[in-house]
Parts: sequence; C-alpha cells; structure tokens
Amino acid sequence: MPTEQEIVENAISTYLMVHQGPGLMKECGALETVSEKDAMIDVLEHIRDLFVKEAAKLRRRRNRDHSPLSKLPQELLVEILLLSVDWRYWSVSKLQPLAMVSTSWRDTILSSNRFWSVMDAGGSSEARKVAMKRNPEGAVNMCIRYSGPSGWTSFMNDVKMVQANRMKSVYYELRPKTKKFLDHLQSNNSAVTDLLLFRHDMGASKAHLELSSEGPNLRHLELEGTSLNWESPRLARLRTLSLRELTNVVPRVDQLYTILSSSPELERLCLVIIWPEQTQEFGSIPASAPSINLPFLQTLAFDNVPTPISTNIIPLIRAPGCHMVAIHDGGLAVPLELQETTIELIAKPISISEKLILKMDADDRAYLHIRSEPVPAVARQCVYWARDPPGLNVAFSILSTEILPQVWSVLGGALGRHGGAPRITSLEVEWAGQQFPFPFTLLEHCTALTSLRFVDDSGTTLQPLVQLLGGNRIGGSGVNSEHRFPLPALTTFRFFAKTIPNLEECVSSAKDFLERRYPRLQDGLATGEVQRMNEIRLPWPLVQALQERGVATSLDLKKMVRGKKNTVRPT
Repeated sequence: MPTEQEIVENAISTYLMVHQGPGLMKECGALETVSEKDAMIDVLEHIRDLFVKEAAKLRRRRNRDHSPLSKLPQELLVEILLLSVDWRYWSVSKLQPLAMVSTSWRDTILSSNRFWSVMDAGGSSEARKVAMKRNPEGAVNMCIRYSGPSGWTSFMNDVKMVQANRMKSVYYELRPKTKKFLDHLQSNNSAVTDLLLFRHDMGASKAHLELSSEGPNLRHLELEGTSLNWESPRLARLRTLSLRELTNVVPRVDQLYTILSSSPELERLCLVIIWPEQTQEFGSIPASAPSINLPFLQTLAFDNVPTPISTNIIPLIRAPGCHMVAIHDGGLAVPLELQETTIELIAKPISISEKLILKMDADDRAYLHIRSEPVPAVARQCVYWARDPPGLNVAFSILSTEILPQVWSVLGGALGRHGGAPRITSLEVEWAGQQFPFPFTLLEHCTALTSLRFVDDSGTTLQPLVQLLGGNRIGGSGVNSEHRFPLPALTTFRFFAKTIPNLEECVSSAKDFLERRYPRLQDGLATGEVQRMNEIRLPWPLVQALQERGVATSLDLKKMVRGKKNTVRPT
C-alpha cells in the first residue's frame, strides 16, 4: 500500500508528465510573468482535481472492500433496494437517486430487470420503451391512470405487446376513458397476483372482473366499486383483502368464510361500505363452523357492512396480534353480540393505546363504544404500500347493561394476557343510564394512567370510584400491584354528574380517599407512594361539603379541588 507521500508524488508526476512545458519557472523557482503565474495556477488546480479523483477512487475501493452492503449477495441487495421504490409513482428519474449512491448500486439497478418492471399509462412512451428494453422477459407491473387521448392510445398499443403470463400486478384506476383496459384484463389475468382496482366517475354503471380459473392465487386484492367471481379458487392464501363501495355481486357469507379460512397469512382485512342489491341473498354457514385463524392479521375494519356478514364473520375471527380494529356502522353501533372472542379481538389494540375513550348509553338504544385517540384511520387505498396505524374504534349494540360486568371481567383477563395496558395515560368514561357496572378490571390494568375523566349523569359511579382511588378495592379484580393505591401516576381526576344519589356516603368516601392517599406531610416531607394531584374536579355539592367538614390532607383543597356551582343536585 503506497504511503501518503507516494500518492501525492504520483498524482503530481502524472500531471507534470503530460502538462509541463519549458520555461515554466526560472532557475530560482520564482514566478515572474503573468503567464508563468497563470500556468502554475492551472497546475495546482489540476492537481486538486486529481486529488479529488484519487479520493473518489479510494472511497469506491473502501466501499467495495469493506462496506457490509458490499458483502451481501446480489439477490439480497436487489430485495433491499426494491423496498425503497414506490411502484405507484415509478419512473426512470425516481431510480436515479439510488443509482447515484455508488457504482455497485448503479450496476445492480441497470442489470436487474426487476427495477424496470412498471408499465405506466401516465408515463411517456419513451420511458416504457426503456423499461421494456431492460426487462424484455420479466414480470410486468401495470399502472393504469388516464393521461389524455394520445397517451392512452400509445399505452394500449404497448400493453398489447406484453404477454399475458408476464402481467403480475395491476394498479388500475377504472374510469370511462380507461375501460378498454378492463376489457383487455378480462382475458389476460391468468398470471396476476396483485390486483388493486379503483372505480372512478363511472356513474350507475356496474363493473365486474371475471378471474381466470387457471393461474396463481392472488396475494393482494383491493377492489373499490368492482365485483369478482367470489367462488374463484384463486381467492386463497391472500395477504390483503380490502373491499369498498360494493353495490353489486357482494360476496355471500359462505364465500367470504371460505376466502378467509383459506388465507391464514392474511395481514389486512377491510370491508367498507358494502351495499348489496335488495334481491341478493347472503347465504349462511353452519353454527358449528370452525373459527377463522388469522395469526398475522394486523388490520381489521368493518364499516357499513350488512348485518348478516358482520354477525357471522367477526365472532369467528381469531387474530391475537391484530393492532388496528375498527368495527361500526357509519359511526353507529353494530348489532353484534359481545362474545368472548370479540372482546379478545379488541384487547391487543387497547393494550398498545395511549388514550382510551369509553361511551355507554343504556337509555334508548343500548350500545358500547370504545375508541382510542387519535382515532385510527384506515388507508383509503393502495394497501399494497400502506401500513395502518394501531388503534381501536368499535361500537357494539348490547342487549342489556347486565352483561357489562362479564365484559369487564373477560376484557381484564384478555388484557392480562397482553401484559396489561401500560401505555394508556388518559382514560375517559361517559355513561348515560341508571346503575353503572363499574369497570374495575380495566382501570387496574392502566398502571401508567395520569388523567381520568368520568361523565355519569346519574352519579352512581362516584362513590365506588373514590373508594377505589383511596385503596378500597371492593368489587375489584384483585390485580396485583406493587403500590398500596391503584393508579399511582394519576395527577388529574375529573368527575361530572347531574345528580348525587348518596351525598353523605360520597362525602365520607371522598374524605377518606383524600386523607389516605394524600395525608398531611410528615416533617414537611411527602410519602412518595403516589404522584401528587394537579387537579381534582368534583360535583359542587361534594366540594362544598368537603370544605365545610375539613379534610386532613396535604393537598390545597381551595386550589385543587374544584366544582361548578348550580350544576348538580343532591338526591
């Protein structure tokens, strides 16, 4: 390995052998004339350029000889680079940043036909020709977007040059002016594994694609406003199933059950706005049908789905790792019986949520609504690339509030199997009805809770809640805790009610809670067992009674314990 001095000498001598001229310098080495000085400046600048080139060569050698990526097999490097390409917006120019990283990456991109697999209707004819020249026989991903009459005619001519057995994925925006491709696809889909078809501006016309019976199983399937032959044997081993705005030929219950049961690697299941024709039959499955095991499912969304589909399919799904669940009917409750399997399904999203809101109404149409914030949003389309954020938004109709104690018990057990709910820092509970079955088991799993807000117009929840916070676990689940008091991190507690049915009992319980949990300081020091409260908001009659009675606590009741006057009436 040459030394630094040798590298410099070689660089200078290489230049001087080519560029030195007579009379550049006098014998004394002085530069006297303007031309001599300009000539030397030229020499030095070229030497600098040589150093830059030598450094670039050495950097490439270093990356080639010592970089971990350089030791990867070529096939693995291709897979890594492909992950950084968004095929929806593929173009030759989008590959340039990758190709400029190193000579090795550039050579890999130019030599692998997988980087040149996209035939984009929105791109130029020249770009498609370049892609097909570098990928003369490999798989082709079709990206169909309307780009004007002339561009569309050119695209369709290029499409007809691609053999049917090369067309592997289709991203298709179906519009009146792109319908010719649907006609082409009807007889050329035998090799397709990824189908993402979105219907736009088609009016009342119906769109249907007949899958070829021969060919590989589909991998990713997302349809919007377009139906399929749902009994196709290729609808198995799916990883994505997303159906939106279907109005004709909706899959029957038995067909959907067959598809899901044969897709154990399914990662995403979304049924949104399914409005079948009134004459369509939904079919059925036996009451003894085995469960649908989906161990890899991450997203489950049912919104505006016919009741026969929801009530037959959801209870059978077993997806312990599902981190995003959205089940409702356009924001309304789904008439779904709350079974243990359904509660198990929502335990995982609860366990990883940071803020949880529970709403229950038992006066009119009884329902239970549980959601996390921010409310999870299902990606509108392009699930092949989308990753839904974790969260929960479910609304169920319930027959009676009498089942709620069992719901809390089952939910507590399910949360325990997921390690509790240690990320939840904020919990809001809103209740409209009479006697409220208190969710002790849910609260006791929220060990990191800092903010608790209850809205209970009847006020029946107040006494058991302050008893719980004061260390009295009557009615609780007995969850083990290293703290004497539950919710040791709690700093904000707000309770709103229109009535207090048992004011005297509530005053005694609240006084006991404050004196036990926040006793007067000993020698000016706090106990350190729980976090100090920043705010306690209680119904005004209770606040007033506590101030009159006096509480032996370290909290400043006048500053911290507040209530709004003339909003609560004791009974």
